[in-house]
Amino acid sequence: MIDRRRFVLAGSAALAGLVLGSDRRMAKAQAPAGPVRFLAVRTPHGADRDFWIPRNTDGSEPRTVDEALSSLTFEYENSILNAMMPWRDKITVLDGLDTQCIKENTRANLRPAHGHNEQGTLLTGAQGPADREGNFDNHPSLDFVLHGLLGAPVLLNASVAGAGTWKCMSFDAAGVGRTPETNPANLFRQAFPADFVPPDPGTPTIDYANGENKIINVGQAQLAALEARLAGVEKTKVEAHREAMKALLRTPGNVRPIGACTTRGSQVPTNRGSLADYTLVQPVARAHAAVIAQAFACGRSRCATLRILDDYPNFYTQVPEVQASGAAQLYGADYRYHENLVHDYWGATGDRLATLRRGYTAGLRWAATHFAAVLDEFQKVPDPLDPNGGSMLDNTVIFWHSEFGHDGHDNQHTRHPAIIAGGGGRTLKLGRYLRLRNIASSTERVPHNKLLVSLAHAVGRTEINFFGDRDLRSNAKYQGPLVPLMV
Repeated sequence: MIDRRRFVLAGSAALAGLVLGSDRRMAKAQAPAGPVRFLAVRTPHGADRDFWIPRNTDGSEPRTVDEALSSLTFEYENSILNAMMPWRDKITVLDGLDTQCIKENTRANLRPAHGHNEQGTLLTGAQGPADREGNFDNHPSLDFVLHGLLGAPVLLNASVAGAGTWKCMSFDAAGVGRTPETNPANLFRQAFPADFVPPDPGTPTIDYANGENKIINVGQAQLAALEARLAGVEKTKVEAHREAMKALLRTPGNVRPIGACTTRGSQVPTNRGSLADYTLVQPVARAHAAVIAQAFACGRSRCATLRILDDYPNFYTQVPEVQASGAAQLYGADYRYHENLVHDYWGATGDRLATLRRGYTAGLRWAATHFAAVLDEFQKVPDPLDPNGGSMLDNTVIFWHSEFGHDGHDNQHTRHPAIIAGGGGRTLKLGRYLRLRNIASSTERVPHNKLLVSLAHAVGRTEINFFGDRDLRSNAKYQGPLVPLMV
């Protein structure tokens, strides 16, 4: 399990070292029932925003900027997110998020456009390199940073097909892409050594409350001394952190269970990640998700990424709904989903657009079933550290996104599809549709860096007030959390 003493020590050090970047509003967030984990999931090909959002039953768009998903539907012609209907209380749909940082072009050797190869921007918050196969220049991804702050043995990085770093999700401290694992059995071994044995439920739990409280109080004393030397807004920020640290104090005897982790190192999945055809994509995605959920439950990991295909494997073309769309009549029997449907979609009109839309949305609808499968796997696994008996879904913040947004090829930095799911309800609104800006505006933008800050806050790292490109750190429009998303 996670070493709680290490967690408190790391948290105290971070609070003292990073206090001036804090956000006072989030210091009062509700204490989690169990430790919160983070998972980022990506599927390819972007999305047509108009068929990705939920709608009213009469087909109209949501009437306000913040509406309950329970009053809306994903079931309409060419809708993409039909698979999300059973999960509406566990997700929030963000409408109008932009990777605006890609357009800043603040230094040499950058590419101020957003297409397939700039997808590293989504988790690094950084501007894309001019060399589209290059690294992100000392900009790590959010999962990598949170892994270092939260503390756990393993940072998991999985992919359903498509190994290599060209289209990866996770980036190290140097901004270099981390090669994902495509074999669920190998992913399992990264998390669970062969001799790993779960804790014995009959072993008495050790109460570290007195020792942990001493550590916290030392941190409080250090902050109090710092507060006495400050004034104004900086003094207010320190005061906010002192309030947050008080929430960590524990009553001796109020001991959390050591857990009901039941996974053994010998229980290697039988799925090896082989993909003979499109029908095997979801089983592999489920196998990866199950390993990640088990690793989270057993304290072997607290952060992970899962890439479910990228744009070039041709599995989308094999999906029966895509085959039935009429695209073969336009391109011939050997047409390909990405190179034909996706590339041509944004410039099409009339009957041609109607045909491409049927095929494009059918492929994305298939992808949504994979994300629903991930939620299902997390819902199945009890969280042994949740005294309320919640699942891993209840205690994991899941960020689902695509590699680009709504617009023509290489101009896809606007209206990025994004869904927040799972355990964000303590600090993030769930069960909502949130329209973040005037969707029709050609100039208004909501930088996705603010979402990355919100995700950091959701897992307890409220000292983070900016995440992304170093040249934008002092730019106020990139700072702070995404306010409409915050509870």
